[in-house]
Amino acid sequence: MFFASVMGIGGLSLLTHKAIKVFQLSNLDTLANLLTFFSIALLLFVLVLYIAKISLYPKAFLKEISHPVRINFFAAVSVSILIIQMLGLKMFASSISLSLFYIGAILQILFSLYVVQYWFINAMDQKMASPAWFIPIVGNLIVPLAGANLNTISPLIPLEFLMFYLGMGSFFWIILNAALLFRLIFGENLPQKFTPTLFIFIAPPSIFGLDILMLFKPYLEEQSLYLIASFSFSIGIFFFLLMLVMLRIFTKLKFALSWWAFTFPLAAFSLCALELYSIQHSLFYSLFGIFGIILTTFAVLIVGIRTIIAIKNKEICVIEE
Repeated sequence: MFFASVMGIGGLSLLTHKAIKVFQLSNLDTLANLLTFFSIALLLFVLVLYIAKISLYPKAFLKEISHPVRINFFAAVSVSILIIQMLGLKMFASSISLSLFYIGAILQILFSLYVVQYWFINAMDQKMASPAWFIPIVGNLIVPLAGANLNTISPLIPLEFLMFYLGMGSFFWIILNAALLFRLIFGENLPQKFTPTLFIFIAPPSIFGLDILMLFKPYLEEQSLYLIASFSFSIGIFFFLLMLVMLRIFTKLKFALSWWAFTFPLAAFSLCALELYSIQHSLFYSLFGIFGIILTTFAVLIVGIRTIIAIKNKEICVIEE
């Protein structure tokens, strides 16, 4: 679950860089670079900790990868690597960026295959389902975005490779979206600990919109891309507004590491809003982009502080079922 913090802070870093470019805020370059370095350091730190955990407590690791809920969070590793790859495009040598991309992409498909086969061969209770299921499957939508960004520097990634991930991620987004809505409407309420994962509904339509804008830029007219991405982003806007309506519920939740689920979806939403704004300079999208920047920054600060306090009080990384 700690990798979700890399996704959140890395997402805020990407958002800061984008805001600087769109609104020409070059005086904030230092802040954006600091966030980038911190995101990279955090990923390395969490990776070292998790590798140490696997080495020292292999039975605990094996238990995690066979747990019907926790397996969904392993894809946060590959998503985090891809986010760092995008952040480091102008810092890393092309060989390093390419290596990070393929490491992230290969891990992502491996996690996806593992999770889907787990669903197929195990009895899955409806109450086990949560929006966290989006992470291993719809995380595949991050791959085309990362690859398209890398191709703007040097055309290294085949289009067909990126289309594979886009098609797979889009398919499972539609299927899981319907299945999870059915579960949430007609099934039991989510456990309080996983209520923050409702924010993940915001991420897929936002990332899909970014994929359309980045991946097909060399092949389609900008206006066509804008319309398709706007259509997808409108779904994200609905879920964003729904989360605001439910804000009272979220403010009453007891802190858990799942609070990091608030952060990355907000960053993805804001990135898509800014990308759309940069094309047509729509006031509508600029308002969502600016509001999203404020909310994402606030969410990362609050969740980060609460995480530090929880670590200090030894309230996380405790034994649980």
